[in-house]
Amino acid sequence: MRRSLLCLAVMMLAAGLAFRFSAGIRPMQSVEAQESPADALATANELSPEPFAIPDPLGRKLADVRGADEEQGTPYPVFNVSEVIHVMTTAGSRLHKSGKARSDAELRKQLERKSVELELPEPGDTAISDRDLYRRTCESVFIVCSLYKIEDSDEWQTALATAFAVTRDGVLTTSCHVFDNDDEADAIVVMDIHQKVYPVRELLAVNQKADTCLFRIEATNLQPLPFAKEASPGTRVRVLGHPGDSFYYLSSGLVSNYEKDHDRTVWLNITADFGQGSSGGPVLDECGNVVGQVSRTYTLYAGGPATRGRPRRVASEKLAEKRELDPGEKIEPETDVADPQMVFKSCVPVKTLRSLVTAKKAAISE
Repeated sequence: MRRSLLCLAVMMLAAGLAFRFSAGIRPMQSVEAQESPADALATANELSPEPFAIPDPLGRKLADVRGADEEQGTPYPVFNVSEVIHVMTTAGSRLHKSGKARSDAELRKQLERKSVELELPEPGDTAISDRDLYRRTCESVFIVCSLYKIEDSDEWQTALATAFAVTRDGVLTTSCHVFDNDDEADAIVVMDIHQKVYPVRELLAVNQKADTCLFRIEATNLQPLPFAKEASPGTRVRVLGHPGDSFYYLSSGLVSNYEKDHDRTVWLNITADFGQGSSGGPVLDECGNVVGQVSRTYTLYAGGPATRGRPRRVASEKLAEKRELDPGEKIEPETDVADPQMVFKSCVPVKTLRSLVTAKKAAISE
């Protein structure tokens, strides 16, 4: 009997370790290989406007992949990359096949839309603890997934970002560069913390220079985040996003300053940390109101031969260009950098977000 129990324990430990190590790898996702647990539900929902709720690949319930606050008894998301990619590629591929999920090429035709009429929730005036803010905001924040079909294959590549709800009836916001880029995504979908996946229906309002936009999904009873009036330098802020495939990651800091770029667009700098995958995420004040939106980072370098030692801020894409230069190829002055020192966290101010919205007119009674 003891030997049987020992063998069983060893087998269970081996299976657990196998999942632990395999879950940390992000391979190309083969939809056909992962269809078995989700295929029936996805097919049943193919003609329905309702979002997909894809079962976990290991057959677990939602509560099994979420933690619980011991004092509040409130669940919070505990996802890894494999779980998220499985859900979003399975649902996204079905939405793409049924013609419900739009490509970024289709959505880019709506980039000229400059404003939309909406009714926004009023901002709060009561300070919220970090723990309470996290629990509330998770219900409002989504994962954005751009899906790229690999030619002659059943596999998909993915690129992830962040969005959050602006109205209860399905209006969300994210960074404009999620849609306005050089890639050719076959489908763009979003997922909430309950693993429900929605296709992006349309862009509603866009500011390309300021890197922000509003878009719609078919959803109701969302938990929108209210817009604050503004936040002065020194205001304490918190950011919730998905940096580096680490989902629902909370960081905190301060509003550092505001500045204008060469075309007079105003940006908000903060000290709260974020990274790739956080684009479009909310920057929140102590009352849980939105004061900005995550956009981009710049690395400060001490300089280089072409700069005469003057500090230089370099965007990540310019640094990538430098790394790709062939040996002996001339380095352009704007990418000639040395001695990294700090990273600027640049965000869209709430005033810019508000400029996309016109007040909803009251209905005229006959």
